[in-house]
Amino acid sequence: MFTPNKEDLQFLFDSAGMDVLINDVPQQAIITLPPLSDSEERYIHTLQRINMGDMVTFDDNKYLVVNETISPRNGKYKAKIRYCNYSVKFPGETRKELLLDENGNVVKDRFGKPIYKTIEGDPIYIPARVDQQAFTIEEGQIRIPNNEILITVQDNEVNREKLILNFEFNLMTKTWKVTNVDLTRKGLMIITCQQVQSS
Repeated sequence: MFTPNKEDLQFLFDSAGMDVLINDVPQQAIITLPPLSDSEERYIHTLQRINMGDMVTFDDNKYLVVNETISPRNGKYKAKIRYCNYSVKFPGETRKELLLDENGNVVKDRFGKPIYKTIEGDPIYIPARVDQQAFTIEEGQIRIPNNEILITVQDNEVNREKLILNFEFNLMTKTWKVTNVDLTRKGLMIITCQQVQSS
């Protein structure tokens, strides 16, 4: 099998490559187009290893690496990346601070204990791929969900803390509830969500 030498590959990347961020680290890559599909997908070629679940940023857009890339092909790594079509918004972290008066003194209640106020930090936005759930098989029957979506995100500590069973959030002007967290694809979290019916 033909394997190009490292100098030729480096020349190719220097000539045709572009600067991208992979997990917020600058790297050079070549981005190519696959055959047309119903979602925005690309191929990324790099000289360094990339992993399923890596977040790729280029042209101010976020993409998730959606397949495994264990070994290089012809001296480079190649993976499919899929456009993150939504950002899921989570409330910022809350913290308690002492309530101060206009002179900077601690305000106390009638028992002499300090009064605290709750401060909510900036919201967190998680890039995600959101798709309509196609169908599932339950107890031998095909089930076509009306109000379910699949959210694919990078598997990391923040997402594991936020996207837990029964967590509710707003997206696409609807409220959704996490009903399943699938971690079988290393590097990705595939979250099944059901629309919460308003009462």
